[in-house]
Amino acid sequence: MPTVASSPHLQALFPLQEDPDDISNLSDVASVVSHMAGSYIGSVSQFSDTKGSLLSSKQMSAFTAPPRYRNSGAFVHGTKFLHFGPIMEQGLKAAKSEIFMIDEVRPDGRVPGLKEAPEILIFIDEVKARSENMEFDYDAKEGTWKTRGIDGVIRPWFFQKVVDQRAGPGRGNVLFQSKEDPLMQANKVPKVVRPKYLLHATYWENVDGILREGIVPAKNPLSNSRRPFKNLLQGAESHIYTLRGGQSAPKFREDAPQEQEPKQGQASAFLVDEDRAGLDRRPDAIFVIDTNKAKDLGIDLELVQSSDREDNIYVRGSVPAEILSSCQPNIPANLPDTLKAKIVDPKSFEDVPIIDLSGDEAGLVEQIRYACEVVGFMQVTGHGISEQLQAKHMDLQKKFFELPQSVKERLKLCDESPVRGYFGLGGEDLDQVLEKQVDEANGKDTIRKARKDLKEALDCNGVPFARPVGGYVAEIFAQPSQLPTEEELAGFREVLDEYASEMFRLSKRLLALMALALEKPRDFFEQHLTQPVATHRLLHYWPLKDYETEIGVGEHTDYGLLTVLKQDLVGGLQVLNAKDGRWIHCCPVKNAFVINLGDMLSRWTAHRFKSTVHRVVTTSASERYSVPYFLEPNMDTIIQFGGLCDGPGTRASEASSSKAPPSSGVFSPPPREAAAQDTAEAILERFYRASGQLKARPRGWTPSGI
Repeated sequence: MPTVASSPHLQALFPLQEDPDDISNLSDVASVVSHMAGSYIGSVSQFSDTKGSLLSSKQMSAFTAPPRYRNSGAFVHGTKFLHFGPIMEQGLKAAKSEIFMIDEVRPDGRVPGLKEAPEILIFIDEVKARSENMEFDYDAKEGTWKTRGIDGVIRPWFFQKVVDQRAGPGRGNVLFQSKEDPLMQANKVPKVVRPKYLLHATYWENVDGILREGIVPAKNPLSNSRRPFKNLLQGAESHIYTLRGGQSAPKFREDAPQEQEPKQGQASAFLVDEDRAGLDRRPDAIFVIDTNKAKDLGIDLELVQSSDREDNIYVRGSVPAEILSSCQPNIPANLPDTLKAKIVDPKSFEDVPIIDLSGDEAGLVEQIRYACEVVGFMQVTGHGISEQLQAKHMDLQKKFFELPQSVKERLKLCDESPVRGYFGLGGEDLDQVLEKQVDEANGKDTIRKARKDLKEALDCNGVPFARPVGGYVAEIFAQPSQLPTEEELAGFREVLDEYASEMFRLSKRLLALMALALEKPRDFFEQHLTQPVATHRLLHYWPLKDYETEIGVGEHTDYGLLTVLKQDLVGGLQVLNAKDGRWIHCCPVKNAFVINLGDMLSRWTAHRFKSTVHRVVTTSASERYSVPYFLEPNMDTIIQFGGLCDGPGTRASEASSSKAPPSSGVFSPPPREAAAQDTAEAILERFYRASGQLKARPRGWTPSGI
């Protein structure tokens, strides 16, 4: 699933025809001269301003001209970047009569016939074109070529490559590279001088697939400018875009200094921006390809040096996962060490349990048991929830947060509806809202929080049918959702209700498997879910700017039975692996839900089931969206510590437990009396007060619980 060269976001598709300002008629050529900055295009191309006087149109073409006059047998067409998408999808067509081209870039950078410097250059293969009887005419006076193409169009099949010529660091990025470009053969890298390590930049949504299957050419192009013509890329490109390891491009010399493999935890030393990688935005992850390992395994990598950028190398064909020596998060250079996390191999069930719920039940119970007891979280697939429903929900969620602020403020949390509605920046801060700290806060917002959450949210009632029994907290969590009107956001309520119903169904299925893992009857938890509480939350995160004072969501544990989370493809979720105390990236997995266990279930099992410490560190420049569904049992359910089983938190095992805080090492449950018990309502209240969402109690009300 390689990611490939591209540029800033493609604007709306434009008509197939060229803008008259791009390529003028012959009448314009004599009067219009534009200046294009700097460097020539292509390692074979040379500058010339004498071609028209040296050769006639009959004698000369882009392919037959002497080397100093040609671009590898290609005509060159210049145009605006906004036409890139339509041209790649529909072909190149003139606005008036013919398509005008040149066959080299002049020494002063001018391109005859253009009023402005071209933003992209399209190289058209003359051999291919003439083999299909495409005709070209040369104007010796102006040094331009023209053609009608075939039926008035030059199809992308005839393109050798498309190069970005916009001013800036991304100048020279290749937006499209045909496998049949002659330079793909001429620029092969000799084996004796090939770099030891290559870097492949990508986004979070591709990480899981690459770690499983390796890097496949054009399998999942992510750039906005390339995604629309994915099918064309899969047929026309057969290579992977890579960068030389390190910040500077070493020369092809046998005596070049020996390269060192990038080490885990040193990702900032390999910070790659979008211009160098040729992507729409800064890549999220960098894969390291070990060419020596490929040689040892008998894998013959064919490397081709880009003719447009010295630090770009193409790898023909796929790159097997076996020769990927590591995957580094492309973290900002100023990211504090305390916010860094590791990318682990999703094929390792011990590190990242990914459970397919369509498997046989006996196997599922064992997988669930391991995930709950050892790691503390999992991702589940095969859940049966419609991908169409998930997509509709995400689309409407984004539209909700795009509504005018006045609409969202009307739905804001208030004294009358303190937990059902919208909250903005500062509405909830979760840094260090962990089980032990919440208990010690004793219903107050006294936890010291180093960083503030940079998010906004809409909290909805995830079980609108329920009528929880209890006190004030049960009452406010049973309140209906505050939603925009149908006129403000059509279909919103209907989709949210359907989605919440599916989340409740999935939660009950997971709890049934957990009951079996605890050697309880399958329907054990059903008795505690007759009048439950559930919060269906829609979240929107802004990109972080100050890593010392801001965070997407601070380090915390959830409070209930379990959380079912749908994250988008931006990434940022980090989970503390309870097995070894490492922070790891919970990479987005296609059609998967992340499952966190909450404090209530952890207490109930004496910490045999781990309540997962997690946070969101949004290093991406993109906005992030996620949908957690928090499920709690009936509010009058008694959560007795160790009531379901013995575990590492019982008094007998506390003596050998480490007292280190959760983020500093392996899982360490807080000490607790074996007989300690609370109602679910009391636990829920303490968390909401510690997070700052519940401010003051109404007059005459006393805390619920035992």
